[in-house]
Amino acid sequence: MKPDLLNKILDDGTLSKESKDKLIALHENISTKEFSDLLDAEGNQYVEFVQEGGGVWGSALVGYLYGLEIFGVRFLKMAGTSAGAINTMLIAAYKTKEEAKSEVIKEILFNWNFADFMDGKPYVRTTIHAMLNNKNFLKINTIIAVVILLLLVITPFAVSSETVWRAKIIFLIPIIPLLIIFFCLKKFYNDFRKQNSGLNPGNTFLNTMKDALDSFGVKTVAELNQKFSAKERDLNLNYRYGNNQEYYSIALKSIEEIKNNNKEHIDQTQYKIFYDSAVSNDHYKENPFYQLRSEYVVVATDINAKIKVELPSMANLYWSEEELKHSSPAEFVRASMSVPFFFEPFQKRIDKDDDSVKYAWRFWMNTKPENIYPVGVFIDGGSISNFPIDLFHANDVFYPRMPLFGVQLTSKSEVDSEKGKTSEQILKTPFSYAGNIIDTLKGFNDKSFLTKHTFYRLYSIQTVDCGTSSWLNFFMKREEKEQLFNAGFLAALDFLNAFDWKKYKKERMMISMKEKKILKEEDTKTVG
Repeated sequence: MKPDLLNKILDDGTLSKESKDKLIALHENISTKEFSDLLDAEGNQYVEFVQEGGGVWGSALVGYLYGLEIFGVRFLKMAGTSAGAINTMLIAAYKTKEEAKSEVIKEILFNWNFADFMDGKPYVRTTIHAMLNNKNFLKINTIIAVVILLLLVITPFAVSSETVWRAKIIFLIPIIPLLIIFFCLKKFYNDFRKQNSGLNPGNTFLNTMKDALDSFGVKTVAELNQKFSAKERDLNLNYRYGNNQEYYSIALKSIEEIKNNNKEHIDQTQYKIFYDSAVSNDHYKENPFYQLRSEYVVVATDINAKIKVELPSMANLYWSEEELKHSSPAEFVRASMSVPFFFEPFQKRIDKDDDSVKYAWRFWMNTKPENIYPVGVFIDGGSISNFPIDLFHANDVFYPRMPLFGVQLTSKSEVDSEKGKTSEQILKTPFSYAGNIIDTLKGFNDKSFLTKHTFYRLYSIQTVDCGTSSWLNFFMKREEKEQLFNAGFLAALDFLNAFDWKKYKKERMMISMKEKKILKEEDTKTVG
C-alpha cells in the first residue's frame, strides 16, 4: 500500500481509532502478501467471495469488503444471501470488476433509513420499535394484561351489589377486555392475510434497490448479465507467473511435490491415472485462464417448488428471456431478503407458454410443460442456505488459481449458543424446543457442507462479531452502522494478515486429490 493511499484511508472519519491503529500496525505486512495468482493490469488480485446474510448487519459486510479492497483484492465471482445478496448485487452492478466498490456501497447503506423498509401498517413499526428498545416488552405487557384481567375478575366479588341487575353488569366487566383482545387479534389476523402473511410488503426496499442499481446504469437483468459474459482471456487478467505454459508447468510440479511429500499415503494406481490425465490436458497447457468466468449469485428459497434458487442461473424457471430484458435485478435481491412473516413473500407469476421457461423447467426440474408451477413464492434464502459457500466448491481442480474468501456474521448470543446447551435448556419449554428444531433445519445445508469440508473453516472463512446488536434493528442509527462497519474492517485485516496463499494452494490441492481417492483420507492430517 502506497503512503498516499494509507494517509487517505487514515483520514476516513468512519474508521475508529482501533481500526486505524490496527491498519497502521499491519499494513506493511499485508501489502507485501500474495492472495491470488490472477491479477489485472493494475496489480489487483482476484478471489471468489461469499457473504452471509444477516439483516441490518450488512454494514459489517461492507466494512469487511473495504478492508479487502484497500489491499487490492478484487472479485471474479460473488455470492450472497439476504444482506449478503444486497452487497453482492451492488458489487456486481457498480462499474467494472477492477474498480473499488466499498466506499460507494458504504455511502448507499449509510444513507438508507432502514426503518423506511417497514412499509406495513403504522402499528407494526411502532410495535417493533418498542420491542427492539425493550427486550422485556412482551414479558412486561403480558404481566400487565394478566394483572388487569385478574383485577377485573376479582372486582365483581369485591364490590357489593344492591340489585340483581347491577350484579349482572359487574360480572360482565371481565368480558370487556377479552372482547377487545379478540377483536384486536382478529384485525391483526385479517391484516396479515391481506398482506400475504407478511407484516411489510417490501415495496419500499424493492424501489430503493432499483434506484441504487439505476444510478449505476444497470436497469435490467439482461444488462447486468451482459457485464458478466466475459470469460477466459476476455477477462483481461494475467497469471502471476506468465500467460503461456507457466501455469501448466507449475501445476504438474506441485502435484509431484504433494506425491513426494505423502508417498506412504498415495494410492499409486489412482495417482498415475490422475497425473497422466494432467500431463495430457492441453486445455490448460496453453491457456491458464481455461474455464474461468465472472459470476454473481443471489440465493433465494421458493416455498412452492420447495427448492433453493440460484439467481440468475435459474432465473428462467420464473422469468422468461423477454421479461429479463425489462426486469430489474433488484427483484432477485427482494426475493432473497424476504424474511418470513416480517416481509411478504416475493411472488413471480410464471409464463408456462414461454419456450425459455419450458426449457428451464425441463432442464432444472425435469418437468413437463403442463406440470410447470403457476407461481414462484420466494422467502429469505437463509431459510435454506444463509452462507452459500458450497456454490463455488469445485471437485475438479487442476491447480488453484485464486482462493475462495467467505465472511460470516455472528453475535454474542450466537457465540454462546455455539458452545452447546444442556438437554434441560433445549427442552425447557415447547418454544425453546421448537426454536432449536428451526435453527437446526435453517443451518443444515451450510453446516453439513462445512462439516464435510473443514478446509474452508481453516483457510477461507472469517467471522465478524456484530456484538449485541439485533439483525432486525431497522431503527439502527448511523453510529451503530459505523460500529458494525469497523467490526467488519477489523476482521478483514486479521484475515488478510493471517492468510497464506502458498499453503492454501497446497492444502486445496490435497483436498482435490482426496476427493479423487488419490490420497487416503484416514492416513492424512488434513481434513475435509
